[in-house]
Formats: sequence, C-alpha cells, structure tokens
Amino acid sequence: MTLGKIIADGKSCRGKKRNKNDDRLLLTKLDENNLIIAVSDGMGGHPGGDIAAKDIIDCLASINIGSADRADLLRAAIKHAEVNIRKIVKKSPDLEGMGATATTAIIGGGMVYWAHIGDSRIYLMRTGILRQITRDHTFLQDLIDAGDISHEAAINHPMRHVLDQCVGCMDAGIDVGQFEFRENDILLACTDGLTRSVADDEIAAILLAGTAVPDTINSLIETSLQAGNLDDITVAMAFWKTRQE
Repeated sequence: MTLGKIIADGKSCRGKKRNKNDDRLLLTKLDENNLIIAVSDGMGGHPGGDIAAKDIIDCLASINIGSADRADLLRAAIKHAEVNIRKIVKKSPDLEGMGATATTAIIGGGMVYWAHIGDSRIYLMRTGILRQITRDHTFLQDLIDAGDISHEAAINHPMRHVLDQCVGCMDAGIDVGQFEFRENDILLACTDGLTRSVADDEIAAILLAGTAVPDTINSLIETSLQAGNLDDITVAMAFWKTRQE
C-alpha cells in the first residue's frame, strides 16, 4: 500500500503451538490523505481474546476523519471497542476476562497521531536510531519505572507478560501522542510476539538492512521464529521513501 511517498505493509503469523491467531492487524487508507495502522493482541489464557482484538480493529477501521483531532479519534474508537467488549461479556459471562491490546497510528500530512494501551508497541526509526514511542502497560514496567527492578532482571521474570492495562480491563487508560513523520523515517507497530524474542538492536539492524518493506517484515517474523518464539506475531511497517530521481 502507498500513500504518496509512504510505503506500508503488514503481516500476522499464528504461533507455532497456537490453535488460532489471537492477533489482529489493520492497514488501510481512511481517505486519500490518511493511512491507519493498528495491531491488537488478544489476551492469552483468557477466552474471547480474538473476539476482543477483532472488535478493536473493526472500531478503528470505521473512523471518519472529518476535522477532529486524530489522536482523539483513535482514543474514542478504542473506548467504543471497550464498551462493546463489556456488552459482550454481560451477555456471555463465560467470556469474563476477555480483552486485548490496542496500538494504532494515523499517518498523514507529515504527522503521526497514535494511541496505545497494553504491551504491543510503536517504534520510530530516524537517522539510523530506533526509539520506542509507546510505554508497555505491564506490572513489570511499573517496577522498572519505580527503580525496583532492572531491565535485565525483567527479561526472564515470571510476571513479564502480566498486563495492568488493556481494552476490556476496568478503568483502562489510553496513552495518546503525536510526532512528525519525515523522509526516510520508518514507523513500526508490532505485538509482543516480536519484542519478547527479538531485541531492539536486532530489530534496528533488520530495519537498516534496506530491503523492501514486505521483505523487512518477513525478516522480522522469521528472526522471531528462529529465536524460538511460539506466540502469535503481528508486524506493520510504514516507510517514507525518498524519491529517487
């Protein structure tokens, strides 16, 4: 998919030992000037995670740009999905505990507007430097931020996957923000199937290899699988390619 000079693509891969893929991916044009990317990861170990993730993606896909603030539109769509999820649980109590992450961005007009909840991530690569834009909403991240545990100790901690925020959780908080999107920038959105098995420096090296966007995405997924990842993996990428005259 292209939007002016921006080339975008995405892929979702079911985990090797999963019966179904609980991840969902969105990559589409909202209009001729705006592209939306989103990844959602249904909570593992809970019933209906895939249903929650699908509802989030459906709500984001139905955004009407208009003149509203883009980040506010994303937040409102995620909140709408949260209401839907609670209605589903009320009708089907056996789905109690269902929820999903939501990490999404609208790209247009030289800007990125994003919204996020959970432990999927958005990264920005600029001038060869990879930076994590979103903050993981996990129990361990809270401890890291408080200085109670180191990043190194958190890598193999038994509670490293425990979310403290998700769509479907009570009193969920949604982070939003915006930043410029410039020529040669790369925007990466991914579920934790990638980031739990591939370190940031490895991700950066793959992005810097300069291959076509679909090939880069395949390389990220293949690297995760070779590292022994068994979780679902979803990756979306947008690259503002400088025009070659």
